[in-house]
Amino acid sequence: MGGSLQPLLIKNVELKGNKVDVHCKDGLITRIHERIDVSSNDRVFDSHGGALLPSIRDNHLHLCSLAARRNSIVCGPPEITDEEQLIAALRAAPGNDWIRGVDYHESVAGDLNAAQIDGWVVDRPVRIQHRSGRLWYVNSVAAAALALPVTNGGQLYRQDEHVREALAPNESIEQDLAALSMELASFGVTHVTDATPSNSNASASMLKAQCNLQDVYVMGGDGLSNGHRKIILDDYRLPDFESFTATIKKAYRQGRPVAIHAVSKVEIVFALAALREFRETAKDRLEHGTQLTADLIPLIEDLDVEIVPNPNFIFERGDQYIRDHSPSELAAFYPIRTLLERGMRCSFGTDAPFGAPDPWLAMRAAVTRQTRHGEYVAHAEQISPEEALSGFLPAHRRMHASGCILQVGDEASLVVLNHPWSKARSRLLCEDVVLTVRQGEVTYARGVSSAANDKRLA
Repeated sequence: MGGSLQPLLIKNVELKGNKVDVHCKDGLITRIHERIDVSSNDRVFDSHGGALLPSIRDNHLHLCSLAARRNSIVCGPPEITDEEQLIAALRAAPGNDWIRGVDYHESVAGDLNAAQIDGWVVDRPVRIQHRSGRLWYVNSVAAAALALPVTNGGQLYRQDEHVREALAPNESIEQDLAALSMELASFGVTHVTDATPSNSNASASMLKAQCNLQDVYVMGGDGLSNGHRKIILDDYRLPDFESFTATIKKAYRQGRPVAIHAVSKVEIVFALAALREFRETAKDRLEHGTQLTADLIPLIEDLDVEIVPNPNFIFERGDQYIRDHSPSELAAFYPIRTLLERGMRCSFGTDAPFGAPDPWLAMRAAVTRQTRHGEYVAHAEQISPEEALSGFLPAHRRMHASGCILQVGDEASLVVLNHPWSKARSRLLCEDVVLTVRQGEVTYARGVSSAANDKRLA
């Protein structure tokens, strides 16, 4: 980024219902006018009337895990629904070393253990991640490779860091991260928040270097010197309350806000009780906030904590939600409309790879509230396409009914669609993205193999 960037002229773009030209230089929007003449130094993109929007921010994902998924076997619904299918998928895995499975749900073959997986694959190390991300199942060969005690039954709770350290000499994902960065750019994503709790200064530097088409904000643990302190809560083993509040207090002393993983009502209540001890929560976040019952919302509102839900799970996991929960419980799942109507701070993340990394899928799910099979989850919490897009935008660029607010002097981090907003809003498809710009630099242009060297992009 910076002054060496070639100026960019986006012609015939739709902005707030009007067709205009937009000129960008030195990372900023420098001119918006009905017609701007092309100068000798401009790179030119003709949008043919497509909508101009602010670029997308995925406010919660896990880059290394998402990159690793590219070399993983899907082990859960909808692709895999029973034990026979799972066995076939594992045995068909290419190679002769580690088999890495993802997205497992116990509806496929129950609560797995090492002996059970040994019966399926005995000659290769196997590790299978539960779709919640909190649990790995391994077979005996894998347990030996990871130096795990025989007594643990092949189940690793919240031990991603141990697995990563044990496999680090054999598994490099730098190339996968670079490919992932290009994929995210094709979705219009220019900013991401990596919410992995084990992130350190070293991993933060690596992520920022490899995912160089996005601005990467990193959360993490004690090994990270700045950024949110990520704290995990699991309702089956909540920490001692005093030690939990001590962790929050330590983060505050370091000048770091906290981001608390809280999915269930039990976890959310525990998190809120701790935050009420401090009342310094203006920059704190509740990650996921899946089960926000009506009695919790005023407590969150009082603390002014930002909620970061993952509406894509309504589509991706909604059918399982319906099987596992009563209608009254489902009414509290991702009550996004309620949060917005009360003026509460709410930003969206995909939680990829535990959800799909496509933010447009998450937008559609927030609008329709429909599951993969067409059922509804808390139908009354539907929001508009503009509100859904706004969940992936910074607060000062939120969408309005008349369109987005973009003006001269704004950062030139932009997305161009191949349809005007009046049509695109009813689609909300990643395939509609034709141009992504981050601070004046073109990071994705559909059909252009080397945008950096092309004067006229379309």
